[in-house]
Amino acid sequence: MEVIEIKTLIDITNTNVRRINQGTQQQLDQYRNWTTLQQCIGLRAIMSYDQNPIVNLIDITGIGFGKHFKGIHNVWTFYFKPERADAFTNKYSSFGLLIEDLDKIPVILNLTETINTQRAVFETTDYKSKNTIINTII
Repeated sequence: MEVIEIKTLIDITNTNVRRINQGTQQQLDQYRNWTTLQQCIGLRAIMSYDQNPIVNLIDITGIGFGKHFKGIHNVWTFYFKPERADAFTNKYSSFGLLIEDLDKIPVILNLTETINTQRAVFETTDYKSKNTIINTII
């Protein structure tokens, strides 16, 4: 079964803070972004994963993000397996429908992101402001 990799410049930390009395507002908002991502994936597939998203500070120049983003930034990486191999397949790729489903979905900004962006959305298609890239790993 293929593994799908999502890399994003949006903070999708899984804090497990579901209510404000369980943590800080920032932790709650990070969890909200995480659940937004999960819900978008869940529109077409049941996913399984072994590890929560991990964040690393890396040089993102040339790895597929929009041309507005260069240099060293926080990048959250998440790997999952859909229960069906063709769950996100369209005529362009095996994950094309996921690119479509995530594009322009609202998120909460100003958490621990290191990018400057005016649009509080997952951007998966805009060549200038793409903040989320998707690949398959076999």
